[in-house]
Amino acid sequence: MDLTGLQIFKYLPAAKKAAESNCKKCGYPTCMAFALKLAKKQADIEKCPFVPQELTEKFIESTKVQQHEIEISENLKTGGENVMFRHDKTFVNRTVLAIKLDTKDKDFESKLDEIKNFNITRVGETFKIDAIWLENATEQAIEKINPIPILNSQNAKYKIISGSTIEELAQNSATSDAKQKILNLNIDKKSTAQVIEELTQIRRQAVINRYEPLTYPVLVKLTDKESSLNRTCALASMLICRYANVIVLDNFNPALLSTLLTLRQNIYTNPQKPLQVESKVYEFNEPDENSIVLMTTNFALTYFAVANELESMPFSSYLIVTPSDGMSVLTAWSADKFNAQIVAKMMSEIKLEEKVKNKEIIIPGLLSHMKEELEEALPQWKIVVGTIEAVQLYDFIKNREQDSY
Repeated sequence: MDLTGLQIFKYLPAAKKAAESNCKKCGYPTCMAFALKLAKKQADIEKCPFVPQELTEKFIESTKVQQHEIEISENLKTGGENVMFRHDKTFVNRTVLAIKLDTKDKDFESKLDEIKNFNITRVGETFKIDAIWLENATEQAIEKINPIPILNSQNAKYKIISGSTIEELAQNSATSDAKQKILNLNIDKKSTAQVIEELTQIRRQAVINRYEPLTYPVLVKLTDKESSLNRTCALASMLICRYANVIVLDNFNPALLSTLLTLRQNIYTNPQKPLQVESKVYEFNEPDENSIVLMTTNFALTYFAVANELESMPFSSYLIVTPSDGMSVLTAWSADKFNAQIVAKMMSEIKLEEKVKNKEIIIPGLLSHMKEELEEALPQWKIVVGTIEAVQLYDFIKNREQDSY
């Protein structure tokens, strides 16, 4: 467990009102300043000659690595986790999703092409297959797979340590002389409950107890030869949540991967930092002076829900995205991050009235109570209360277009 600055300070001379209090021999003006630096791992505990042995032992224990971060390739890392639950802090490196390929498979070439061409875009991020587990590797196959990383490559800087039980995995890890490792937990013939329990124990031993043999990323290979796609999806989803660092899928399935990548994005988003887009005016379908104008907050999920609808419409439009610290519509309003003053300030900066003849702004239906307030702040604009759901926008705009004739 990490030590806080206050926990460290209690062991230092100033906390005990000793004669050595704030002596500055550590290079810092006070014992408290030194304690805070130690808590942030920015100071050497040996700089203080008055540190008791008990604190030294606790400090050394707290600075042990909880889970090693392993570099699979230049742009792909795994491990490095230091909490059991993402709301405590955040998870660090997203679960690596890999596909097993066999060079002896008659469809090897076509499967590789599918993998290379696969990608999905969600909330502004584009995802592809992270890595490949290659069976019966050949130099020719490796060259074709490049630049996708090969997990079990002989040239990897890490060693894959296998085991069927936690005890076996720990023993094999402890006796290996490799400095960088990935632990391959065999889950064959194990129930889902047993798999969850074992992965949770491994993470707890690493993060809480800092048990060195298990402080490495964990890889799990799924075999779906006898499993339905639904069961494979459920098991892989569980592994993303608890606590596989690498998942190797037996087959390439775009629907399965799209589901897992969406879940992974949600799990590995920092809960303390909402996804947000840049606050500005976005243009859709080459807008002109006759285009419609809409407004929403800069919460990424809200923006992309609206943007996807606007892109598919036979209308051109401007979308004003206000600065709201990545909060959704009602959350931003309740936190006073979406109010008439903020909107008026942004409208003054973007000068959209110079681009359009139609002086109407469609606001989210959830903000209908702000209509009069916004019209007072923007006297040159008419405020139109729109829909609650983005999917309703097309019918709403279409009906307004028909009513105008």
